[in-house]
Amino acid sequence: MDSILCLTDFHHNSAQPFRYGLHLTRHLHNELYVAHVEDSADFPTVEDSAKLDESINTEQLDALHKLRQFIQTNTPEEDQKLPVHGVIVGDNLWDGIEVLTGKYDADLIIMGMRNRMGLAGRIFGGLASKMINLAEVPVLMTPPGTQFTPIKSVVYATDFDVANLASIEKMVAWCQALDANLYLVHVNDDPADNAWAKQQMEKIMRALEEDNEDQRVRFTILEGDDIMDHLERYMQEVKADLIALTAYRKGFWDRILRSGLAHEVIQEVNIPVLIFKS
Repeated sequence: MDSILCLTDFHHNSAQPFRYGLHLTRHLHNELYVAHVEDSADFPTVEDSAKLDESINTEQLDALHKLRQFIQTNTPEEDQKLPVHGVIVGDNLWDGIEVLTGKYDADLIIMGMRNRMGLAGRIFGGLASKMINLAEVPVLMTPPGTQFTPIKSVVYATDFDVANLASIEKMVAWCQALDANLYLVHVNDDPADNAWAKQQMEKIMRALEEDNEDQRVRFTILEGDDIMDHLERYMQEVKADLIALTAYRKGFWDRILRSGLAHEVIQEVNIPVLIFKS
């Protein structure tokens, strides 16, 4: 990974996404760009530096000072020497994000959520939905109230779509760098598909065999009608710090949204979600 783009609006929920950005930067050895989009303004990207251009106006200076203070306040002493860069842009939110992602060739976008929407809302609703449509790179989202926890246990929920394999391979590499365990799980809600599900999981196991010599990747198939209930229980069992998935089309995740109980359980999921786009 070369660069991570971490978005901030200086809201109190922004501190945790930034901490995750620092954590990943420490282990993946990337550049971290902490960016603020001044939604009601119109100016090109400006990077913070010790010597700022004299042409910068008061509005830009104010935003840069806020960003600098945000970074300094939320950076632990052990992370002071990481390659962290502050940057601002004056634009509407979506165009600004697109400009920043392209300019810094981001491999990952990190952002916090202001509202408590649960897993379904983070994947499909409002801001999350727009980010998935806009971004061509993975998006890491942290819900309100999340307290930063080093990533040591990752659950990747798969429905065996062909698009999953590339995301899983990337997740394996990240977990190796993070010294984390990766739990690849499929919840099968149709007994008629049991044999098929096992075949698909075996295919993935063989594909990852060379990269899994240290046995950091675990493979599990859960069976039951309530997909989200089983998944949530499994996440608790392995003490998951992060849930990852690929969002791309209707199917597996639509069944989650149709479950009344699932919505209740989803509200209790309080860990970051990493969304890969097909």
